[in-house]
Amino acid sequence: MRLKALLHPETVAVIGASDTPGKVGYVITKNLLESGVEVYPVNPNELEVLGIKCNPSVLDVPEHVDLAVIAVGARHVLTAIDECLQKKVDFVIPVAGGFSEIGEAGKELQEEMATRVKGTGTRILGPNTVGVMIPGGIDTFFIPKERSPRPRPGSISIVSQSGSLMLGVYEKAEVEGVGIRACVGIGNKADLNENDFLRHFRSDPKTKCITFYLESFEDGVGFFELARETAKEKAVVVAKVGVTASGAKAALSHTGALASGSDSLVSGMLRQCGAIRARDERELLDASKALASVPPMHGDRVAVVGSAGGFGVVATDYVSSDVIGYGMRMAEFSEETKKGIRAMSPYFASVENPIDLTGAVTDSMYDEALEVVNRDEGVDGIVLFLQFEPPGMTYGLADVIIDWAKKGSKPMVVCCVGGSFPVPFMKRLDEQDIPTYGTIKRAVFALRCLYDRGRFLKRVGVL
Repeated sequence: MRLKALLHPETVAVIGASDTPGKVGYVITKNLLESGVEVYPVNPNELEVLGIKCNPSVLDVPEHVDLAVIAVGARHVLTAIDECLQKKVDFVIPVAGGFSEIGEAGKELQEEMATRVKGTGTRILGPNTVGVMIPGGIDTFFIPKERSPRPRPGSISIVSQSGSLMLGVYEKAEVEGVGIRACVGIGNKADLNENDFLRHFRSDPKTKCITFYLESFEDGVGFFELARETAKEKAVVVAKVGVTASGAKAALSHTGALASGSDSLVSGMLRQCGAIRARDERELLDASKALASVPPMHGDRVAVVGSAGGFGVVATDYVSSDVIGYGMRMAEFSEETKKGIRAMSPYFASVENPIDLTGAVTDSMYDEALEVVNRDEGVDGIVLFLQFEPPGMTYGLADVIIDWAKKGSKPMVVCCVGGSFPVPFMKRLDEQDIPTYGTIKRAVFALRCLYDRGRFLKRVGVL
């Protein structure tokens, strides 16, 4: 099935368009007009919407309609669907809630909607969804951009049952400078589901990481089979929630999802198919931005390069511990590496792992340390830890890190701890697709994701 008319439509009808600022139909129409597509407002009670002639019905639209966004209440959706079927619209997005998530009556309404489109050639995304947002392309969201700034174009495609959680992820991405390829809200999944988008983004050359927030699997066996084949080519990240009894109850009232299956079973299946599991929106983005931009690790031996002994100890615990950390190993440096670190650092600096370049650190010392560590065959990955309090540190260090991210032989993530001063520095690195984190734990988690991906690719014979 081709999803081009949904994700890259040429003509879009907004059923329930409004000329009243603040209304859902107004915001959707405004966002679509700014997307550069041909927009046809539909509302029998409006003459114009945002200066454009309004059509009484989608049947009055003079062109073929690739996509219809249905911005009317649940009780009016079936009428809108019937008109879309007469018009032979390719895709419809009913944004309203009030379907399977509210109980039996809503479930019956949703099933009737799905029955009417079955076998017609018209497909449904949703209901109970914000729809689709492609940075630099289509935007069906009913969220104003001034309240929810969109991220820059990138290579992470997000598919989510929850619109609000997806907004939380891409808003964090926008703040940090992380690029997003696409955001798709699948909502209640009356028709299209996660498997359809896993297939699509697997073949999308601009997607490097496919990221899911799921409260249920529509076809779990099919998903895991697809994910295993996809993970041989692209990273797959999954936040599967609703694994407790209380969480499953919350999922049922949110999207009508029947979230079944034990937590350990889900984790085991995701591990077997090569998908990386995240637990919340923070881990979802942290894992995705690393996997989309950094090669997988070939082993679990980690080098920590920094200028603060205390944070080096914290990093060591997170790297090494199976209880509070991520169960990898601190690399044992070769004598040549120790000699190289000793030659370029203060006499009181630590040349063991973790490296402590002390408060006398400079940009050039980081440059030399990265050169030495990249030569060590006993190192599989690097956590580069930075603090900007030392007077020898400058924003010019970004150029050093960007250079090593391109030419270095070891996968590397950056951790930058501090207040407001390092924020522009961190954003510049993320804008260059160098994953940068505000805590040691998050940085080590990201490196563990790179190790898990490398381990899977070895197992299936790709690495």
